[in-house]
Amino acid sequence: MPPLIRFAFALPWAVGAAAALAAPDWSRIPAREITVFHPGATSVEWLASGHPGASVLKSGQPCIVCHETKTGLDYNAKRLAPREPDVQAMPRTVSFPVSVQAALDKRTLSVRLAFKPPADAPRGRDAAHELKAALMLLDDQVPQAAQAGCWATCHQDLRGMPGGDPKKGKYVAAGRFELLQWTSGKPAAQPAGVKVASTQEGGRTVVTFSRQLGGAAVAGRSVPFGIAIHANHAAGRLHYVSLGYRLALGDGVAGEVQALGR
Repeated sequence: MPPLIRFAFALPWAVGAAAALAAPDWSRIPAREITVFHPGATSVEWLASGHPGASVLKSGQPCIVCHETKTGLDYNAKRLAPREPDVQAMPRTVSFPVSVQAALDKRTLSVRLAFKPPADAPRGRDAAHELKAALMLLDDQVPQAAQAGCWATCHQDLRGMPGGDPKKGKYVAAGRFELLQWTSGKPAAQPAGVKVASTQEGGRTVVTFSRQLGGAAVAGRSVPFGIAIHANHAAGRLHYVSLGYRLALGDGVAGEVQALGR
């Protein structure tokens, strides 16, 4: 069984050093709105074979080529229904926007998520955490990372999937990925050198992830990434996720979200 790989990139610094860095001036950094949605029991295997757009994915183009339009994400309850085997898990609100900003200096990458989760999300089984947010970064060796982002780690045999192995978590066939998490209850464990902060602004939850450059996040690179939100005590696959996007670390680098200098 391929191993579960989390926090796989070495971050050779101390948390104290991260805390000493000045915070970005987010008022000067433009935001990119990304829609997250309930994916049902959709796996990367289905995307590569059963999905009507599988040929687009195999050609090397990202999912957003078809699904992100000028009027918003091309996704709704009708599209979701065939992919959700648990009727009780079907949310009334199938998607909502997340504002994403990124800042970069010589040592640190910071990513800021701002969102208001839907009040009608089905109540889940995570009694300890009403709300969770996650940011996943992937390296160049992860198959289909550039096309599908965090979906590259979501397989049909994972726990929570129909017929999945209850002991099996996210994994990749090659390469590495890093999963940074924030929880509204007891703080989630973070690798050394990663700082996570949260606040409330205008009725929205704001979560900021900061980490030293290194591993997948190197200046001059376009980093595949995805975000996920667990609302109303949700756990496992019953979350809202984004499509795959690219984080551009530096001027002239291709990406849907540009990490600007502080």
